[in-house]
Amino acid sequence: MKKLLILFLCILSIYLFTLFGSVFGLLAYKDSGYDWEWLTLPFVDSGVQIARTRNTHQLLLRKLYPMQSIEVSVYTTMDNKLVLQLTDYSSCAADASGQLKINKSDSQTVTFSCDKQEQLRYSRILRHLSHTELEINGKTLVIDFSDWNIADLQKDQFKQLHPEYFKRLGENPEYQWARD
Repeated sequence: MKKLLILFLCILSIYLFTLFGSVFGLLAYKDSGYDWEWLTLPFVDSGVQIARTRNTHQLLLRKLYPMQSIEVSVYTTMDNKLVLQLTDYSSCAADASGQLKINKSDSQTVTFSCDKQEQLRYSRILRHLSHTELEINGKTLVIDFSDWNIADLQKDQFKQLHPEYFKRLGENPEYQWARD
């Protein structure tokens, strides 16, 4: 019985060590120089991460899908529209086509640009984002944006654009608009 308990504790320790390492490894994976933090914790899937650019203080959201080598990012434009950026970290020699369905629209063929033969990337500007389905290079991904706090992303952008209004309301916006 004592040996069984020791074996169980050893297996549990290895599991927890592996889980701890993978959770922090996801923050550093393809970080692009940003200090990513967890917005939603990665218990079942890889979780949503949040970061702020150093120069413009723009808020960014991303989710990694390590099994498919895909990153999904969302950030805002100057007029507070959303940018959906899809990156496939597969090596490439040329642009590639994929199938993409956004929100309730029909599926359409889109072109992913080959960037430095290291990744395929596609971006789209949208007003609303709730659901996306992607198929590229034999990989299929269904993304539900309900736990991404996209409204807070747009609210943060609005606060940066209109700090005087929020100061009159008694709030002091932490960041000022810093983009051209």
